[in-house]
Amino acid sequence: MIQVTIHRGTHTIGGSCIEIRSGDSRIILDFGMPLMEKDGGEINEEKLLHPSIENGILPNVEGLYKDQQPTIDAVIISHAHIDHYGLLNYLNPSIPVYLSRGSHALIKVGRIFYPEKNKISFDNYRIFEHWKPFEIGPFKIFSYLMDHSGYDASAFLIETENKEIFYSGDFRGHGRKSKVLDRLVRNPVQDVDCLLMEGTTLGGDHSVGFDSEEDVEKGLCRIFSEQKDVSFIMASGSNVDRIVSINKAAVDSKKTLVLDLYTYYILDQLKNITSSLTPHRRDNIRVFYIKTHAQSMVDSLGKDSLYKYTDRKIGIDEIVNRRDQMVLKLPVSAMYRISDALLKDRPLDKAKFIFSMWPGYLDKNDSFHKFCNKYKIELIKIHTSGHAYLKDLERLVAALKPKTLIPVHTLSGDDFSKHFENVIRIDDGVPFDL
Repeated sequence: MIQVTIHRGTHTIGGSCIEIRSGDSRIILDFGMPLMEKDGGEINEEKLLHPSIENGILPNVEGLYKDQQPTIDAVIISHAHIDHYGLLNYLNPSIPVYLSRGSHALIKVGRIFYPEKNKISFDNYRIFEHWKPFEIGPFKIFSYLMDHSGYDASAFLIETENKEIFYSGDFRGHGRKSKVLDRLVRNPVQDVDCLLMEGTTLGGDHSVGFDSEEDVEKGLCRIFSEQKDVSFIMASGSNVDRIVSINKAAVDSKKTLVLDLYTYYILDQLKNITSSLTPHRRDNIRVFYIKTHAQSMVDSLGKDSLYKYTDRKIGIDEIVNRRDQMVLKLPVSAMYRISDALLKDRPLDKAKFIFSMWPGYLDKNDSFHKFCNKYKIELIKIHTSGHAYLKDLERLVAALKPKTLIPVHTLSGDDFSKHFENVIRIDDGVPFDL
């Protein structure tokens, strides 16, 4: 008998953890840090610092943790977002972690630059390749590369006991890799027995007027081309698709893109996996050295690591002298430093601050508005979601034709039945017999 247990994700976004059991064998799909309480409310930060089963941060999965006899065959990570892998420090070290090469690379970068509380370490790992099956006990698993704001993200087809389970992970169909969803939809595994599908965007609040990553790039290019002063831009350094969009817009508008060491180091590491990725020899990218980033590299990689990018290094004086040509993708703390120097030359009232992340972060963190208010800079939102909109959720369901559809990674699971057939609602921790 096959059982599917969603330990977290039936009524929340983030903190994904799904168990699949076949006989005595058990695997876990994702093992993420929660982003919210079980009722969708704001999570207690103190609890995140001291995760436990008792306080609800660690899902109650027997045989998963360091102080337990291990009974889980493997943990499989869909992508390197903290809400999908952020609890791996608590995993029993004898349990192997399966993940893609890109996800592993991003987690290693996090060990260098992230705050200590967010650094994830594990040595017992296996790298899988997309579109090539691998086996764990009675489970045959096939990874599909997916379009997502998380680099090298996977969906998984799990076959066992003549049943097929498809886990979408996090995905979309409007990013820079939309063709991979097209490929899956054209050549699907049909009539899957169970589809575990994310529904992050159902319920709204995930669109700010840009339907695709291509539209984001065009919007950025328009602003860069017309800028009369420096453009500041706030975007996640690990959102590789967005960094590529920013770079392409900067190149097309003949502007210099300035990145911090963290973001540039990510691109440099991932270029070993995707050779076509930015940076290129003739691009306009420069690197601004921030002391904390530099110290992190020295501590982890040695002092010589800092010299690798000195040919791209840029200082405040050059930014000030060429301010009209500058696009700065930096932390807010560095923006303050640079803005104080720019202000000595002339006001910043013609500068732009582009917020290129989920708009909800503006409500959670007032530092962005404070920066803009201090320097009288206009804030502009240019963003598209890292998650699938309804039309692509419908495309995936129509292609796979699932006998059972279970919502995960959503606040709007009850809305699934308005759009799809064969929807089953279950609660966290309650096994579903397949």
